Amino acid sequence: MSDESGNAAGYLGWFFFGAALGAAAALLMAPKTGQETRELLTQQSGEIAKKAQEFAVDAQGHAGEWLDKSRELFEEQTQRLLNAFEAGKDAMREEIRKGSTPPRA
Repeated sequence: MSDESGNAAGYLGWFFFGAALGAAAALLMAPKTGQETRELLTQQSGEIAKKAQEFAVDAQGHAGEWLDKSRELFEEQTQRLLNAFEAGKDAMREEIRKGSTPPRA
């Protein structure tokens, strides 16, 4: 599940990057004066930077959530393994105890 979410976030990031690159190219090709184009690029780049920052903060939040979930899952699996190991040791001790007493006739 985390691979699918990670891939979706990656695709979305590349989509926004491509959209920003396309917008910049469109502005450069637009029939405006250099000064107008530079002002427009400055304004647009500020907005894009703001959106990129929001995206980064959101992605960082999701990464933290995924890290917490994976840590919890790891701890659960570790506890299950330790419990199974202890149960195996107890069963072995019980079998040794049973085997060491002489059989009754």
